[in-house]
Amino acid sequence: MDFGRALGIAFSTGNGRKLREGETDQTEQVTWNFGVVGAGILAVVQIALILWSGALQDLGLLRDLSVVAFVPLIVPFVLFWIGARLTGTTARLPAAFLYLGIALAVLQVASVVLSSFGIGQSGFVIGLLLAVNMLAARGFLKLGWPASILIGVLVVAGFIGANFLLLVLPSGRLLA
Repeated sequence: MDFGRALGIAFSTGNGRKLREGETDQTEQVTWNFGVVGAGILAVVQIALILWSGALQDLGLLRDLSVVAFVPLIVPFVLFWIGARLTGTTARLPAAFLYLGIALAVLQVASVVLSSFGIGQSGFVIGLLLAVNMLAARGFLKLGWPASILIGVLVVAGFIGANFLLLVLPSGRLLA
């Protein structure tokens, strides 16, 4: 399987596309190589956005921005890992990581682009984060709507909570 095929499978499952008659679900065929690539794409995009912000001149600021940027992005991956363990769908986890990595990277870039135009985007981004994780929980973890909504809300709450906790911790630079 090549990257394009794995990406197509991951996005079909993550977006909840129904299988056509005679078509088999290949989500479990996506390997961890592709799951790691998805997470890696998210990391590279986030690093590029941090460096683009001009934080490279001050290494302390670079460290603080990196912590504030990366810790909340870990939340969806941890919750999906826990969800896959509980639902017995761990074979679908690499495709979920590929999907989440790329979807969250696109979401981060869209957020930066909107903010560069002075457009308030926090509600928009939170809504998209909720929708992406809800649909992914339905497709990858094979959950019903109530449980999928719960996963989406937990991801958003964890994302916001992690950001809030990191910003109020007494690290010196984050509060200054």
